[in-house]
Amino acid sequence: MNKPVQWIIWVVALVAINIPTILIASFSLFGTAEGTSIFSVDYLIAAGILLLGNIIILQLFLAIRKNRYQAFVYGLSVAVAQAIGFYLIGMFYFKVGPIILGASILLAISLLIKEIKYRSQ
Repeated sequence: MNKPVQWIIWVVALVAINIPTILIASFSLFGTAEGTSIFSVDYLIAAGILLLGNIIILQLFLAIRKNRYQAFVYGLSVAVAQAIGFYLIGMFYFKVGPIILGASILLAISLLIKEIKYRSQ
């Protein structure tokens, strides 16, 4: 697979993951009172949701930059599972959604650590 196709897939994954991530993060801010400081716990939760959702995007970016096709395929499969988990939580709230999302976030963290270790060698 050539690099332009990988970058197109990366942009699609970025959009597919960030649409439900932003919806869930903004939903976590509905209870925030007007005039609340941006450094409150509510904004920290929203930022945490955004950061956790984009871990796999960072791993895919590093895999493309290093030309690691196998790491890209692993990351893409985790990104698909993560997008499915976010959509199940955000749109339907099935009970299996948080399980899929939690497993995919743990896999994304482990893939990112593996990618960073590979890059440092």
